[in-house]
Amino acid sequence: MPHVLDSSRTAPSGRRPELARTEPDRFGALLRRHRTESGLTIDELAAASGVSVRAISDMERGRSRVPQRRTVEALVKALELPADAATALRDSARAGRRDAPAAPALAPPRSVADFTGRHDELTWVGDLVARSAEPADRQGAPVVAVVSGPPGLGKTALMVQAATRYAASFPDGVLFVDLRGLDVEPPRPADLLLRLLIALGVPESRVPADQHARSAQYRALLRERRSLLLLDNAADEAQVRPLLPGAGSTMTIITSRRSLAGLEAVDRLTLPALTAGEAVALLQRIIGPQRAAAEPEAMLLDLARACGHLPLALRIAGNRLLSRPGWSIRYLLSRLADQDDRLDLLVAGDLQIAAPFMLSYRQLSAAAAQTFRRLAVLPGPDAGLELAAQAAGLDPPEAEAALEELAELGLLQPATDGRYRFHDLIRLFARARLATEETAAARRQVEERVVTWLLATAVAAGRWFEPRYAAAPAAGASPVAGRAWATAQDAGRWIEQEGDNWFGALRSAAAAGRHAEVLAVADAMHWFSDRWTHWEHWLEVYQMSADAAEALGDPGERAVHLNYLSWAYTTCAHRPDLAEAPAREALRLAAAAGDPSQQGWAWTYLGLAARRRGDAAGAQVAAGASLPLFEAAADWDGYAQGLALLAGSLASAGRHREAIAQYRRLDALLADPDRAPSPLVGEVTAGHVHLNIGLSLLVLRRWTAAAASFRAALPRLHRSGVRQSEARCRYGLGSALARLGRADEARAELRRAVRIARHVGPADLVDTALHQIAELNPPTELNPPTELNPPTELNPPSERRVG
Repeated sequence: MPHVLDSSRTAPSGRRPELARTEPDRFGALLRRHRTESGLTIDELAAASGVSVRAISDMERGRSRVPQRRTVEALVKALELPADAATALRDSARAGRRDAPAAPALAPPRSVADFTGRHDELTWVGDLVARSAEPADRQGAPVVAVVSGPPGLGKTALMVQAATRYAASFPDGVLFVDLRGLDVEPPRPADLLLRLLIALGVPESRVPADQHARSAQYRALLRERRSLLLLDNAADEAQVRPLLPGAGSTMTIITSRRSLAGLEAVDRLTLPALTAGEAVALLQRIIGPQRAAAEPEAMLLDLARACGHLPLALRIAGNRLLSRPGWSIRYLLSRLADQDDRLDLLVAGDLQIAAPFMLSYRQLSAAAAQTFRRLAVLPGPDAGLELAAQAAGLDPPEAEAALEELAELGLLQPATDGRYRFHDLIRLFARARLATEETAAARRQVEERVVTWLLATAVAAGRWFEPRYAAAPAAGASPVAGRAWATAQDAGRWIEQEGDNWFGALRSAAAAGRHAEVLAVADAMHWFSDRWTHWEHWLEVYQMSADAAEALGDPGERAVHLNYLSWAYTTCAHRPDLAEAPAREALRLAAAAGDPSQQGWAWTYLGLAARRRGDAAGAQVAAGASLPLFEAAADWDGYAQGLALLAGSLASAGRHREAIAQYRRLDALLADPDRAPSPLVGEVTAGHVHLNIGLSLLVLRRWTAAAASFRAALPRLHRSGVRQSEARCRYGLGSALARLGRADEARAELRRAVRIARHVGPADLVDTALHQIAELNPPTELNPPTELNPPTELNPPSERRVG
């Protein structure tokens, strides 16, 4: 079992410390009496004094009898004691210091009996233990590991579990030191070194006064020992550095909410939340097998999710169930469903999930605290720098410094591409701080600023893909001062990364009656949506915009957005049976308004839905109806799509030679300067023309021509960013190459198709391509390539804008 070195303990001179049991002292009894008379809980006294909950609990129970003077004064002030009571409390603390036993009196942190999971992390520690025992390491730098992460993850529990598991590897013992890094004034390195040296057997009279001399003496002792040194809850690098061994085979594990990035030559582990399986297993062990068996496992999964898979939250929820035998998990979940109350309900005795969050929050600078609170208004789970700066009301450089400070303390999780993410429960805590510390008017101002910025920036980004805007030099200008996208790819990346945020802002705008802004965003996004058809929210986007047009009393705009809605039903929701009604209504409104272009689009969407329903004849009729309308409106973007629909409907009917002829006609149109669609649409359409010709050539068993057509399509589709179509194209190319006996090249293309389709779809392509790969044995004279079915049954690409 580990030894515990409290920063206010001494040990007898000349020998190693032994653990001793002590009875509660007079100081602890007085402190408890004054606290209860003041009507304060331990948590409330901790919040008022800045002394940790654990420290107050230890003092009241007599497990820490020698509090430092500044700790006593903080408690006196928080309790608002009269002069005589304050004097008595100070005197009892001084008496405790005089009478303190020489050996450490705190019991070591006990290993949690129901510790669950963390197999990979414990294996990682085991590898470090093995490495620390190697002779080469004994002569070089000792093994030092930093375990960091947000509060509530169980960093200390993991460390103690590791100490229990690997204690036998350290014949000179395990030393555990709580560095109290979140105290108002954490212990100084010099004081910690004094206690460590005494614990290692150095008489106090022989401990140097100078910190550097103490550190040298300490390292000389550890050089000859093989110990495990556990430094828990470190404040910062400066507190830890003097405590690190200089040589030998003593291994050190440091835990901290901070990453301690300034420490050199250390192994690092950023502790994640438990997996869903580990979280459920922990709940089952806490509440016991009988109680767990009586509850549906789905309820346990939901409870684990409500606790954010945080060990502390899970333990609190489990303890609440144990203390209330009449509660079912379903009932507890119903109480936790209200996010505003969830933190208040995650309390069990002196355990509460908000307490460790508050300790970190109090460490923040004013700018970081403001940023933390205001990020809670964001609709999505993460944010980039520009959006965070808007929410915080700071300049980007100031916001970046605040975000890094929050990440350093574990209150935000840095993600890829410079983004930052809340843990779900920490986000609720941030929302609570926002409600407590800022006025309702200030909160509304933040929300308004964020929504307005997101909507305006979404319009600017979407216009990169609008034919009438894309060529304009200022098309990519962003509302952020000094910020502009260099390419359409950059603008598209912003749309995808901030998708949850601008979509949430769009919902807020729709609810607030900001109809013109809703229409502007949907209009700007409708060309980009062809490139991101697998996003789950397009149907709602266009339903909101159609409703906004109706609220504004604009039948022309309503026709436009009902057409978008019809497309979303067919292409995104895969419900062509529901796509006809909005397209029919759009056709009626456009005819009444005398708008041939929107009538043409309505016919195109009717044809697309018919084709997806297997009605090739209906699709041909709709395509034929659309073409003269587009021609009358000189809408050559639409005309190209009408031709693509006609060709695709012929292919669906099995008339592939006629389909190829229509695709060739469309290819010629793309080269006609008087009738060609805009360059942006033309590039995407050309890619799909060659893709679809290749698919028809496969059916006609013209393998070489098909491969050439797919190769012509690939660079256009890749540049356009239409990833689903690129996956189909690589699948078709792989199929053609397989039939040509070029199995290695075929496998490579089919694997590329699978990689893309796994991310963006179509889902049916993954299984089909994997089946073809399995059948492609290495070609030999005795084993020719297997005859494979061509991919005619795959869903065709979107025919809304890109043919």
